[in-house]
Amino acid sequence: MNKTARFVLKTVAAGLAFCAFVCLVVGSWSDVYEAIERRRACRLSKQESRDYADEELYQ
Repeated sequence: MNKTARFVLKTVAAGLAFCAFVCLVVGSWSDVYEAIERRRACRLSKQESRDYADEELYQ
């Protein structure tokens, strides 16, 4: 009986931990999405500026 109770408690604890992780991800999804978009925009702007020949512009 003692082993069964421990197993049930561990299972419940694992389920609660998983639910907490899911809630954390869902709750902060907008922040994560904004960070991804900022990083993507930063990468695109850096790549775009590499195409310009700055030396030729200032001659």
